Amino acid sequence: MNIILKRRQLILAVLVVALGAAVFVNWYYTGNSTLSEEGTTNAEYVQNLGEAKYVNATQEAKPTFEEMKFERKKKNDEALDKLNKSLEAAGKGTDEAKSITESINEITRTSKLETDMETLIKAKINNECFVTITKESAQIVVSANVLNEATSLQILEIITTNADIPADKVVMSEQ
Repeated sequence: MNIILKRRQLILAVLVVALGAAVFVNWYYTGNSTLSEEGTTNAEYVQNLGEAKYVNATQEAKPTFEEMKFERKKKNDEALDKLNKSLEAAGKGTDEAKSITESINEITRTSKLETDMETLIKAKINNECFVTITKESAQIVVSANVLNEATSLQILEIITTNADIPADKVVMSEQ
């Protein structure tokens, strides 16, 4: 009987120590928070491990010029791949093949024109820019605090001269 009692006391002691260790670890990793008079924890000390935290949640992330150019190239490449597959399926010499070839040439021409305009504008204003050209309009995005009357006229001249787009169809903005 004495051995059974000692064995139960030993098991009870081990469980009490394990419970105490668990309480200590919980207390240590929750930021040593204390209870206020109302019985709630002080918010400034509480850390919820695993909780999502937003960094710069008040500011909207703007894409960089490199990201915008990468996305444009990706979309153009996807469109060209689809058109090339359609061209293979259409067969040579058909009207559909001629139409697809014209679309491929238009995407390639527009892509080259956008890149050339970006290079020329960057050389003139000495700042990054992003150009999007459609058949009838152009949109230019430049770095913040770059647009003024002189730079706007330089950009407008480059676009109207090289892209044959009327001045009233050119939109400029700052990032």
